[in-house]
Formats: sequence, C-alpha cells, structure tokens
Amino acid sequence: MGELAQLVVNALAVGGIYALIAMSFELAYESTGVVNFATGQLAVMGAMIGASALALLRLHGGLPVGYLATAAAMAVVGLAFFAAVFRPLRGAPPVTIVIGTIAIGMVIQNVAQLVWGPLPVAMRSPVGSGTIHLAGVALPLHAVFVIAVTVALVGVVHALLHATPLGVQMRALAQDAETALLMGIRPLRLYGMIWVLVALLAGIAGVLLAPMWFIDVTMGDTLALKAFAAAIIGGFGSIPGAVCGGVLVGLAEILGAAYVSSDYKDAFVFALMIAFLVLRPQGLFGERIGARG
Repeated sequence: MGELAQLVVNALAVGGIYALIAMSFELAYESTGVVNFATGQLAVMGAMIGASALALLRLHGGLPVGYLATAAAMAVVGLAFFAAVFRPLRGAPPVTIVIGTIAIGMVIQNVAQLVWGPLPVAMRSPVGSGTIHLAGVALPLHAVFVIAVTVALVGVVHALLHATPLGVQMRALAQDAETALLMGIRPLRLYGMIWVLVALLAGIAGVLLAPMWFIDVTMGDTLALKAFAAAIIGGFGSIPGAVCGGVLVGLAEILGAAYVSSDYKDAFVFALMIAFLVLRPQGLFGERIGARG
C-alpha cells in the first residue's frame, strides 16, 4: 500500500502538470476559438527560462525574483504570440490558424535549441528534494507541492472566469464577439490578456515539471499530445474536464509504467484516449453529441 500511495501521489503531480497544459489549451480554445498546438513548446520555454532565471538570479534575490522574472518573460512570450500569430490570422479559416500555431511551435523549438542547446536541463524545486512522511508513507515534497499549486491555480482560473468583470468579458467575447463589441468590450486588448494567461499557464506547468524530469527542447510535442489527450478525455471545451482528464492521464502513465512496463506508458495514455473517443466521444464533461444548436 505504501508503494501504491507513492505512485498515486506522483501520478497526481504529473497529472496536475498535464492538467495545467490542458487548461492552457482549453482557455485558448474557449476564448479565441484557436486550438493552440504550440502549447507544449510554451511549456518547454517556461521551463528553460525558469532554469536560466534561477541560475542567474540565485545570488540577486533568490527564488522569488527568479520566478517573477520567469512569469514576466512568459507574459512577454504570450503577447508576442498574440501579435505574431493570432492577430494577423484572426478571421482566417480555422485550418490556417492551426497551421500557424504548429509553425510558431517549430520556431519556438528551434529558437530554444539555439539559445539553450540540445542537452537536457534540470532545475531545483523551490521546496527542495526532500520527502514528507504521512501515515508511514514517504511522499516526495515536490510532488505534494505540484498538487497544491495545481489546485490553487485551478481555483484562481475558475474565480477569474466566473467571479470577475474580466472573466465575464472573456466569456462574452467567446460566446458572441460581435455583440461583445457592441457592448463596449475592446476585443484586441482582451485577446492580448487571454494569450498572456495562456502562456503563463503553460510556462508554470513547465517550471513545475523541470524538477521532476530532465527537460529538453524537443519534448514540447509529447507534452502537447498528452495534454490534448487530457482535454479529449475531460471533454474538449471544458476546463473542469481538462483537470480531470489530466489526472486520468497521469494515473494511466505512472501506474501503467510501474505495474506493466515503462516502455508502453505513452501507449496506455493514448489507449485511454481512444477508449473515450469510442465509448464517450464527448468526454467526461463535454456536451452530448447533438446538444449544440
């Protein structure tokens, strides 16, 4: 039971990271209608910037300054994404925008390789590498920290979308952009804020992941695919679904690797996604087929 508890905590931590990336997916899709296939690269960029910021600022303010610098950098990345991809392609056919996100993802990956090189990068956890003992079970402190941060961010995003004027404007813009414009909402400014939030969520996921795994510039596609699987399992277009889907993906990956084989951990994730597509295509929290309209 102790080993199972440790595995479940690790699975919840990994699932929380997938959930944050899936939330970034969902926020972009729900607010702008864009399926952002560069989300994985944004997470990797967050991890790389975080590792560099902490290394450079360790002697000048320590961890808080490093994390604030990383958040500021990811906000700039989000604004750049808005200006370079979304704004020029706004109004284009969906396929064109999707291709644009794929292209910018490749650009981000190649720029990251030029800046940081091809070797994996590691980053220390803000809570250290120790363990806590609970009911006789040794739990990694960073995994517990990741779960706590994920829960807090889910609460913050939910409150932002449902309990603030900014959230009301975001939801109004997503529901009917023309009516929102007539009501005085300034769409470009709001879209810019949305893309900042999208980049911040992905970047935080990368920063949380870096102390758990070695991060390299090529792993963005893998992260994006697993987060996309989480979104499908939870119900595409549902932020609560993204969270539950991320947890299920983490459990399938970690428990499958531990009790069957680590060689097939990705297969377990995508087998779960295919099972949902066949048996419940709307996902856990999605609308039933034909419910729209």
